[in-house]
Amino acid sequence: MSDRFDAPTFTDEEIEDLKDLYQAILTMESPEELNLFLTDLCSVNELHSFLHRWQIVRRIEQGKSYEEIIRELSPKEEPSEENPDRQGRKNGRAKGKSRATTKVSSTTISRVKACYINPDGGYRTALKRLAAKNKRKNEE
Repeated sequence: MSDRFDAPTFTDEEIEDLKDLYQAILTMESPEELNLFLTDLCSVNELHSFLHRWQIVRRIEQGKSYEEIIRELSPKEEPSEENPDRQGRKNGRAKGKSRATTKVSSTTISRVKACYINPDGGYRTALKRLAAKNKRKNEE
């Protein structure tokens, strides 16, 4: 793996801090630990942004069109005053407004796809490693 950081909008000091953050992330030993770390580090909206991008990557990998991705990742209709959820809540949530109600845009899909097509990019690396891990798991 290369030690290069293509981060033209970051200062040298910020790049060093990013490397430190990445090293902290790499110390997490399970999805549960990473969840604890990321929920401390990120807002709910930021986590939804990460999730949306990953959902897009998986759907691009499956060969889905922009229209299919938007349709699949668009928020489902929420309970209204006329149609409350099972707990009697009118908006379906205990409090606040979640980013889960945000529609995935074609701009986001385009950006994700541009990164996805890079054979040496982070998405491809993660997908290859997940596939290899799943293959080993299935062979056991």
